[in-house]
Amino acid sequence: MAIDESKPMGLYIHIPFCSKKCDYCDFVSYSMDHKAQQLYLDALFTEIDMLKSKFYDRVFDSIFIGGGTPSIVYEGFIASLARKIYSSFHFLDKTEFTIEVNPASFTKEKFFEYVQAGVNRISVGVQCLDEKLLREHGRIQSMDNINETFKILKNSEFPNVNSDVMIGLPGQSKSSIVNTINYLIKHNVKHISTYTLQIEKHTLLYNKLKKGKIKPVKDEEMVDVYNKINKVLKKAGYFRYELSNYAKPGFECKHNLKYWDDESSYLGLGVAAHSYIDGYRYFNTKRLDTYIDAMNDGKSAVYSKEYVSDAERRTERIMLSLRKVEGLDLEKFKKDFNEDLLRSRADSIKKMTELGMIEISENNFLKIKDDYFPVSNSIIVELL
Repeated sequence: MAIDESKPMGLYIHIPFCSKKCDYCDFVSYSMDHKAQQLYLDALFTEIDMLKSKFYDRVFDSIFIGGGTPSIVYEGFIASLARKIYSSFHFLDKTEFTIEVNPASFTKEKFFEYVQAGVNRISVGVQCLDEKLLREHGRIQSMDNINETFKILKNSEFPNVNSDVMIGLPGQSKSSIVNTINYLIKHNVKHISTYTLQIEKHTLLYNKLKKGKIKPVKDEEMVDVYNKINKVLKKAGYFRYELSNYAKPGFECKHNLKYWDDESSYLGLGVAAHSYIDGYRYFNTKRLDTYIDAMNDGKSAVYSKEYVSDAERRTERIMLSLRKVEGLDLEKFKKDFNEDLLRSRADSIKKMTELGMIEISENNFLKIKDDYFPVSNSIIVELL
């Protein structure tokens, strides 16, 4: 059996359980109990069995278990899941295997389970170190369990840790954000993701905003914060390789890079998971009961499928490439879409180049300059 290793895929598995939904959370998540988790694991096994024959000749080089809160599931869940996916799909030797954890549910026992299951990258949802602010927005972790999490990781000399930092929480100060970044630097975190808060509809935070209980952070304040973060991390030896992501050299997230490359494919398993395979997008149902019922009946969990047209791919290529520091490959863009962007958007490119917002590199990549990443959306719109 010939395995195609030329374009490795990514594998995402969604764990939808949380002990409590954060005020700003718009992800699909459900309260947890042992029985629901067991039913869900059985359903995941069924979905894997249904799909493995379709990917018998494909290879994967990244696994990402996200949520929800994957670290909240019972001990043995992740080990069982890992055994199932390893026995069902083909993986490269140096596959990146990430799991998201919340300090409030991360334990030494679960850590050893993850390592034995093959996990080689752990993403810690720190968000911020201000306990008062965390409580105000529904986060359940404390400084005690954040410290304990990093103690476990340090004592084991675990090599590849990411931490998520939330920016723009109402009431959050610039000094608080910088303190969080410095804490992560001190604990030798290799990758830091800095996410700007988006107040989504149907969240508790959105309701507070509508009632006037909170005020959104101003754009100019966000720009100031991002520029400060960039300077602190750059000085500490991190480099920004994407709008919101910083890493020590060699520790870029292989899995997330697939989301920013319209030519990469990834398979999503579980409730609310998305897949992008050979030009098509697939969306699994967002309802946990519907997902489990579909698996019990031997039916697909996909509720929607769409073909990504050349026009959509063109737009996404510009948007996603310009999120990355390396920028947009103009020669490849011309070859793939039969369009010379330097001609078709000549006026916009000339104007923004003169303003010092963008540049064309020697290898003919169009890039947003570092200081203007915080306003990248307005630059990208000019080029679409």
